[in-house]
Formats: sequence, C-alpha cells, structure tokens
Amino acid sequence: MIRPKCRGQEVTDSMGRRSTKAALRLLAAAPILIACSPSPGHSARDAADANDIGRTLPATNDSERALLQALPSLRSGAAQRVGDVTLMADAPYAAASGRTCRTLHVTTSQKAPASGRLACSDGKSWFFVPDVFGSAAAPE
Repeated sequence: MIRPKCRGQEVTDSMGRRSTKAALRLLAAAPILIACSPSPGHSARDAADANDIGRTLPATNDSERALLQALPSLRSGAAQRVGDVTLMADAPYAAASGRTCRTLHVTTSQKAPASGRLACSDGKSWFFVPDVFGSAAAPE
C-alpha cells in the first residue's frame, strides 16, 4: 500500500523503499553545485608550466648551423644537399607552442639511414627542439 505523499516527509512506495523529496532535489542539484563551485587557485609553478614552450637544442656543428640557416628556403618533400648532408624537410606546420616547425630527415652518407630531427622557428630564427613523440625518427 502506498501512503500519501507529504511535502518534506518520508514517502514509502509499494516495495517499502523510503525516500524524501528534499533528498531527491539535492541529488538533482548536486551537478549544478559542483559545476558552479570555484576552482582551486593556481600557483606560480602552474603559471610557469603553462607558459613553458619547451627547450631548444643548439646546433652542434657547422652542418647543423648551415641546415638551420637554409630551412626557410627549403622545398618540402625534395631531397636537397646542404653542406655535407642530404636533407629532406617536411612541410612547415603550426605547433601548439605557437611556433612554426618542420620535421627533417637528415642523411650523412649514402649508406647511412636517415635520422630525424625537429626544427622550429619563433619568427626570428630556426632552432632544433626535442622530438617528444619520436615521429621525426619513425620509419616511413
């Protein structure tokens, strides 16, 4: 037997389960209360991490320096001789860091396999960056 429903009082259904309208309203409002609650404060470390665009790797020899200087004018997808290496540069792309980057396939001799490098530009100069995904060295 179902008892009459009274505002704010317990209600028992035919299965003997108890609930209250107030509890149901609170459960319905919980997602809204959670979504509208203030977020925790951000520390100076959080701000520094968010603004970090990664480290750069310096050119270690004359070939790498010549390669970086030639990057702005290199055609995409065509093997080209730069200094004492053969280079094939992929098309430039806009990275999440805000930089323009290119994947490079560098061969130092006829028998050596191509090694991958990643170079980026900040609009002023080109520099090497770590390839965190390893995609520059992935075989095709």
